[in-house]
Amino acid sequence: MKESTQVAPLDPGRFTDELRALGMSRYHHEHPFHRAMNEGRLTPEQLRGWIANRFHYQRHIPQKDAAILSNCPLREVRRVWIHRLSDHDGREGEEGGLEAWLKLAEAAGMNREELLLGRHVLPGVRFAVESYVTFARTEPWPIAMASSLTELFAPDLMRDRLAAFEQFYPWIPASGLEYFRSRVTQARRDSQEGLALVIEHCSTRELQERAVRALSFKCDLLWCLLDGVLLAYGVGSARSGVPQGGGQRGLPTQDKGGRPDSSEEGCYRLSARVRLPEDPVTGKPTLLYPEGVMMLNPTGEAIVRLLDGERSMNDVIATLSARYQVSPDVLGKDVAEYLSGLCERHVVEAVA
Repeated sequence: MKESTQVAPLDPGRFTDELRALGMSRYHHEHPFHRAMNEGRLTPEQLRGWIANRFHYQRHIPQKDAAILSNCPLREVRRVWIHRLSDHDGREGEEGGLEAWLKLAEAAGMNREELLLGRHVLPGVRFAVESYVTFARTEPWPIAMASSLTELFAPDLMRDRLAAFEQFYPWIPASGLEYFRSRVTQARRDSQEGLALVIEHCSTRELQERAVRALSFKCDLLWCLLDGVLLAYGVGSARSGVPQGGGQRGLPTQDKGGRPDSSEEGCYRLSARVRLPEDPVTGKPTLLYPEGVMMLNPTGEAIVRLLDGERSMNDVIATLSARYQVSPDVLGKDVAEYLSGLCERHVVEAVA
């Protein structure tokens, strides 16, 4: 009789330790952008950039969970997992996590409709999120569930994030932080449920190894999401206690009258400490300055290249209006916010 070479599965304790060890070393709490956020080093526009792109991830979580449910034939498992949909989408008489995230965006001075339309979602973020939903649809349901086990580390992250927002970003009202508060307890419950299901249904060593790889994939995905935000918005060096104007991607802020101080009379130019090379990998124009890096989108590049020290803000608006056949009234607020963000970082300076 031929002897079986099948490797025995790990006992639940060792399997759990393997999952936790991977997450603690690979989770996105160590990403430079996330660390800067928790240390209070983000400018308002960098924080808004993260909020807008993270919302794209948040709004797809119910689709991911629905995909897992559609592949799961076990009623007892579906009954455990299904509350995740309403936790995010809401239920009768109760707002869910997505509404709480939109309230965070509004508290940060952003336009909810712009977020819902997804106009400011970065290509890398969009690709990462689509990959996650596709993974949940195409992998066996216990493996897809294992990818959700980053929740094992979420309670501590949410607690630290809440404390950081309250300490370093007091311009965001406390009412906008409800998502973080609720997830401290929800994530703890979800992680316990998810871990129990993965331990029970990943009962062979092969499935356990696939579960670990699934968790690794999810950690990489969250890291890539922050990579995209970091490349697009950079990381500021100053504490961000007071909101300034908009940033390099023209995020949808509410009108707070934020214009550069000398917008009517002064002219603008790049600071002497700033360089504007092309990124060697993407070929896109990039602003390099001592405190960070900022990859420009086409609109940002068009504005920056007009800052020659001889044009005022009104000159810039008039030039762009003629070039793109857009009313100066439409362009004015975005250009003013953009310049305000550049001035805040001392990337641009006014010339009397």
